Amino acid sequence: MSSSSYRPQEPPRKPEPCKCEEKDSATLKSIETLRQVYCQALETAKGTREAGAKDFERKARLFEEKKKLFMWTEKNYRIWRDIDITVDTRLQASNDTFKTNVAAYNTESTTLYNQLKGILTALKDVKTKVSALRDQASNLDNYKNDQCNASQWTLLTGKTMDNCKPDPNTPPIERPEPCKDADKIYHELIMVPKKVLVFDVDYLVKAAADIVGIQTFSNIASLTQLQANLSDAGKAFITAVQATVKARAADVTTAQTDLVTAVHDATVSGITKFTATADCDADYATLEFLCKPDCHCCGPREGREPHNPRLHECECEICEICSDVKNTYCEAGKEKEQPVIS
Repeated sequence: MSSSSYRPQEPPRKPEPCKCEEKDSATLKSIETLRQVYCQALETAKGTREAGAKDFERKARLFEEKKKLFMWTEKNYRIWRDIDITVDTRLQASNDTFKTNVAAYNTESTTLYNQLKGILTALKDVKTKVSALRDQASNLDNYKNDQCNASQWTLLTGKTMDNCKPDPNTPPIERPEPCKDADKIYHELIMVPKKVLVFDVDYLVKAAADIVGIQTFSNIASLTQLQANLSDAGKAFITAVQATVKARAADVTTAQTDLVTAVHDATVSGITKFTATADCDADYATLEFLCKPDCHCCGPREGREPHNPRLHECECEICEICSDVKNTYCEAGKEKEQPVIS
């Protein structure tokens, strides 16, 4: 809404009333006295009109400034309000989700650490048992290589040691089918614990220990403090934004109140200006009529019937004016009160 919306249509400025040619009759003297009254009223009306115009221009400019201030304040408030609705809400939801996830990660990390330690402990126990098995394999190897056990070796495997050759004339002993690979099985019982299992279990123990170390080094528990720091920073940010939103909302209310007051004052000032202009024009028209009376309804008595009043036509014209005013307002009222046709 611009200031021009308050500016009523002014009639064109009229020239100053001309001087009257005075005469010494009592009627003209009375008119002159009345004319002086309206001359003073016209001067006063001019001053009121000018003052009203200046007051309206000032209040119209004030209205424009208040409107700009209100629009800027409202826009600034909407920016902070949108930040509160989107950023603050998402930040709060993210912090709550992070807190839940970090707690779950810590629980899973603790469970995994305990399980890995259990695996490492079990592997260390396996290593102890494999070492014992290796020792027994070494004892078995020593037993095999002992010349005192050559006959037992022959009975078990059907074969003789290199330094204990049997009589060539002795026919070979046929072994039962399940015992044909006894020497190979015996060899595996010695070599697998000494050359395979003992190294495999060492690799497993080292790998398990490394995994436990990696899991410990990951330090999932540190996320708890990091999440708490993030949550505190997020809460501080949200508090600051919400405080700003509250302050800006109060600013919008104040700016709106000032704008409503400015609209009211500008409207009243515009009407006052229009009224002052109308009063000034009315005083001017009255004064002009008093200076140069022109009443066509009141003519000379010559040519009139003695019983016909001179002012009869004036009365009729006044009645017509009354009828026009009455009809105008009555018709306007009827338009507003028209019944609804269903």
